[in-house]
Amino acid sequence: MRFLAVFVLAILTTSCDDQEVDNDLIGAWKHVESLSDIGDGKATFHRVNSDKTLLFTAYGTVISNENVCMGNNFQEGTVATWNPSDKGFQLEDCKATYTLDKEIGVLVVNYQCMEACAEKYVRAD
Repeated sequence: MRFLAVFVLAILTTSCDDQEVDNDLIGAWKHVESLSDIGDGKATFHRVNSDKTLLFTAYGTVISNENVCMGNNFQEGTVATWNPSDKGFQLEDCKATYTLDKEIGVLVVNYQCMEACAEKYVRAD
């Protein structure tokens, strides 16, 4: 019986998902700036008046109060699968990558677009 308990414990501890979750990212983020290039490569971020938020959960999801993904492979929906090891999230064919500048507290989300497109977020909570 003791062997069985040790065996089950070993399986449980080694079969867990080893993905490292970036705890600095978990929580709510508010959309504050957007970037959309018209094709000349000179696009810069500009302030937006947006209510959009992204909520990164410890359960591997990104939840938004608006469409979570945009760009060429746009999919309507508010919940995406988050992969911290790839620094990205995905809703069907719509994929996004992100960078987090911990020093200034800015999250930049890059979407798949013909020309550059991205959104900046700041901590909402």
